[in-house]
Amino acid sequence: PGSVRAARLAAGAVVQAVEAVAGGETARAFAAVRPPGHHAEPDRAMGFCLFSSVAVAARAAQAVGLARVAVIDFDVHHGNGTQAAFEHDASLFLGSIHQMP
Repeated sequence: PGSVRAARLAAGAVVQAVEAVAGGETARAFAAVRPPGHHAEPDRAMGFCLFSSVAVAARAAQAVGLARVAVIDFDVHHGNGTQAAFEHDASLFLGSIHQMP
C-alpha cells in the first residue's frame, strides 16, 4: 500500500542529494533508498521499482549543469531499467556490474 509514496520519497531524496552536492552544501551524498529503481524502465515499472531513482538523479545532475555524469550500477541483478533509460544517450556514462547468470 505504501509503494508509490516510498518511490516518490526515494526519487525526491536522490534529487535533494544531487542538488546539495552541486550547490556546495556538502562534498558528497549517499541516498540509501528503497526501492532502488534500477529495474523501472522509462515507460513501465518493473521488479518492484516504480521509478528509476538513479535515472532521476542523473537527469537532476544534468539539469543543475553538471557536464560529466556517470552512473555505476552495482547489484546482483542487472539494472535493465537504467540501461534502457541511457543506452542510446551519449550525454552520460553507464557502467553496470552484476552477477551473471
